[in-house]
Amino acid sequence: MSERKKQQVADVIITVYEKKKAIHTDLLYNRFCKISKKEFTEIEMKKKRTKLLIFFALAGILVLFYMIGESYCEGLSGGSSLKEKNEVMCRYKYDMIVDSPNSSFWQAVYDCAQEWAQKNGAILELRGSGRESDYSKLDYMNMSIASNSDGIILQYSGEQGLEEKINEAVQKGIPVVTVMGDAVHSKRQSFVGVSDYQLGSVYGEKVAEYVTEDTESILILLKKNIDDMNQSQIYTQISNAAQAKAGSLQNIQITGKNLRLTGTFETEEAVTDIFQQRDKVPDILVCMDEETTECARQAVLDFNLAGKVTIIGYYSSEDILTAVEKGVISVTCDVDTEQLGRYSIEALTAYQKDGRTNSYYNVDINFLDKNAVREMRRKGVSG
Repeated sequence: MSERKKQQVADVIITVYEKKKAIHTDLLYNRFCKISKKEFTEIEMKKKRTKLLIFFALAGILVLFYMIGESYCEGLSGGSSLKEKNEVMCRYKYDMIVDSPNSSFWQAVYDCAQEWAQKNGAILELRGSGRESDYSKLDYMNMSIASNSDGIILQYSGEQGLEEKINEAVQKGIPVVTVMGDAVHSKRQSFVGVSDYQLGSVYGEKVAEYVTEDTESILILLKKNIDDMNQSQIYTQISNAAQAKAGSLQNIQITGKNLRLTGTFETEEAVTDIFQQRDKVPDILVCMDEETTECARQAVLDFNLAGKVTIIGYYSSEDILTAVEKGVISVTCDVDTEQLGRYSIEALTAYQKDGRTNSYYNVDINFLDKNAVREMRRKGVSG
């Protein structure tokens, strides 16, 4: 009998044996083929060995994939196991909602916040209105509430309806931390940044340093959702400081222009319009956000007014620092973005662990002039 025929017969016998638990295998040998029981046993053992080899091979492959996956995750988590990695990475999901999320300022804040979020068992998503988005911060708040976010970091600028959304989130158990603009009448858990009063005070002191007997006009550019500039503590503090420096004998025209919450294109147009009317170009131009500062820098270059208009800017991006170094921008306010990001996550982490957190986290600010920037360059520090 051929080996192939013997194999087929053995398969039939094994099937019958397994299903019926037959014990008359000898009868089956004699009925279907003339093979000895020894030959049958060898075929059966060969099949069992094959099955075992396949089983162990598959098991080995699975173990190998597991070890590779765990090794990869350990590399991401600094040595923790896969189980620990999943527990750490998936515990919380936070949302950061800001204006101009693509600006270098908010990207720097987000990068620091994301790093601290990962260290504290959370993932962080950056959301925001801007040129590439049709959604407002109010829309993003609705999305975060609907998705039951574990925490929201919000740049508050006084938009209508936003305080109510903060309260709605808090009522649904979602902690809200405001950054660089505080919703003082809301139920937010914490504020991280510099208050308008404090920011206005330090800017006022800096503006006063640049007021001379030849100064006739000062223009302050803000992005606030207010109708009356006198409602702004930033405007009030700067105006008071400048008037105090000038004294009663010098009449300085101090005005504020609210750019609202416009996008980059609208900001460029608004700043360009200021410089197109040469007789109305201010002696001192105060910019209270990165985007406006960048637009002012470009405008003075386009209209050949570099060094003729004192620009007091905001933030320390590489372009802004270069402009300060070249004298295009007189001085710029540097906000500690690392503290903004870290403190925001610390506030949410504390609330998740203890059910409460500090209501106020103050961040450092300082002004950089040409000498300060050059010293930074010498030390190898960049924006």
